[in-house]
Amino acid sequence: MATTDTSIDEQAEWPPAEEQRVEAELSIGNRLHNWKSVASFGVAILIFAFVIYKAGIDPATLWARIRTINLGLFVAAFFVYYSTFPLRGYRWKMMIDNAYRDEDPSSVSHMTVRGLTEIIYISWFVNCVVPAKLGDLYRAYLAKLWARVSWAKTVGTILAERLLDILVLSFLLALTGFIVFHSRLGQVGVLLILGVGLAVVGILVLVGMRLFSSHIRRLVPARFAERYVSFEEGTLQSFRRLPLLLGLTAIIWMLEGGRLQLVFLSLGIHPHITNLPYVPMLFFALGTAVLTTLPITPGGLGVVEAGLGSLMIYLGIPTADAAAVVLVDRLLSYYSIAILGFIVYLVSKRSHFRAHA
Repeated sequence: MATTDTSIDEQAEWPPAEEQRVEAELSIGNRLHNWKSVASFGVAILIFAFVIYKAGIDPATLWARIRTINLGLFVAAFFVYYSTFPLRGYRWKMMIDNAYRDEDPSSVSHMTVRGLTEIIYISWFVNCVVPAKLGDLYRAYLAKLWARVSWAKTVGTILAERLLDILVLSFLLALTGFIVFHSRLGQVGVLLILGVGLAVVGILVLVGMRLFSSHIRRLVPARFAERYVSFEEGTLQSFRRLPLLLGLTAIIWMLEGGRLQLVFLSLGIHPHITNLPYVPMLFFALGTAVLTTLPITPGGLGVVEAGLGSLMIYLGIPTADAAAVVLVDRLLSYYSIAILGFIVYLVSKRSHFRAHA
């Protein structure tokens, strides 16, 4: 594979001993037995127990509410939600092509949208079972083994993707929040501040990389310098064709709002929060995404349920309805990925390190 000075050949990037160490660090089996993973699930259970006690949720009433679900609309919500994954795969394909366009486009030309979508889904499964967003690093490693490209540059494309999500998410969150809830921000204001804060951090990261690149490179230890250059290039070069990337990202988040709208409809719930019925759904979906960025529990387990449920109750939705919506929505956005993702992880040729490298 042809490379430039800033591209890292995989064997040079990771000596055999270090590659084995990285594989051990990213091994899902090892991570599941890690005390941090066990503790994070313990935290999630405590949050669940506190929320159920504080909200006074009656399991029998909740189950009776769930039994009224319209399965057709629930299946529609499932397909709307899962339609975002090919879009995410297509977007990542664009960003990888952007990162390698000046170096060696042929090295990533065989990376298909289908394969990248599969890797993204596996990484989301990993994020559902281990804390601290390990799935993002796992995703970069699977892509590295597939195309034998720089792991550091691939991590840069994933960081760029996250920053793009945060920027679009924060804009839409602020827009829907201030338009719909301007007269009663309260707890909503905390969520808006968190979303805008993430956007500010993202912008500062990009501006810092762009303006102070030479200074940062001098501060990086010599043995990591080449890797940092690849990481920086992967991050900054991913933003080529920015209007198209922004459009794709906006569509993805609009579909997330559509998923939640269908969840409400499947339960026969029509909250009178505003005269614009879709806007609150988009706000709830975006707020959920913001909460998942907190690396406290795997996939935001417990944190999302508590935050989303509290927000809906605060805005006047009855407790039983709010609990039903949260449970059904999390069946889609967490439990379906944890279950189906485990199956994909087992059968996919892309989720095994050495066997298909």
